[in-house]
Amino acid sequence: MRFRFKRRSLFLAATIVCAGLAWDPPPAAARTSEGAFRAANDAAMTKMMAGMAVKPTGDIDHDFVAMMVPHHQGAIDMAQAELLYGHNQKLLRICQEIVVEQLQEITAMRLAIGEPASPSWVTHAPKTPVKAAGPAAASGLVEEQPYLHQTATAMDKMMANMAVKPTGNVDRDFVAMMVPHHQGAIDMAEAELRYGENQQLKTIAQEIIVDQMQEITLMRLAVGEPLPAEQPSPTKSSAGASEAEGFFL
Repeated sequence: MRFRFKRRSLFLAATIVCAGLAWDPPPAAARTSEGAFRAANDAAMTKMMAGMAVKPTGDIDHDFVAMMVPHHQGAIDMAQAELLYGHNQKLLRICQEIVVEQLQEITAMRLAIGEPASPSWVTHAPKTPVKAAGPAAASGLVEEQPYLHQTATAMDKMMANMAVKPTGNVDRDFVAMMVPHHQGAIDMAEAELRYGENQQLKTIAQEIIVDQMQEITLMRLAVGEPLPAEQPSPTKSSAGASEAEGFFL
């Protein structure tokens, strides 16, 4: 059964909670807002990278969740910074959606590997390690190396592309950083699809790819950026495309 997250059922609640966070500062406060926004993003990325620095266990599925959960929390923190300091109403709506969606996916990933749906973004070690101690454990870590390499490459590319020069425009700087952050999630999900074994996680990874691609498109459109040539995705459905087109209706 295809795992579809019930994001829309919680969107109204998120809108009510976040509506009070959207404010339009006077022009004199623009520089101060940019500085506060950048500081919030820097703190979010520092927290995210510390959370993702997990010790490999030899269990690809567990390690995918252990790294993706703090990555998702990073997106939540970035979206909340935009809600506090951004002005673009379309982007604020997208950020509300990001917060709800990422929280739901964190819960779904945890449940897929038998963890409680904890509000903390810290993922615990496997209760029953797939790889036993000794030669078997060493073998599992060797088998995991291609996955770890692909994920590390994705994170290096993401952090390099997020190192953008501030423009003084909070909304544009948010998009400039969130787009490569979303692309990092796509690349990590593709690594899980290629090397993971947990079928429920693979389905969630497919959802992550579709959702993040749609949000990249919406964020670029919200600030008037041209869209790159469309990249075909085996997980992208016509229904998903229709959902993206109707997001602002």
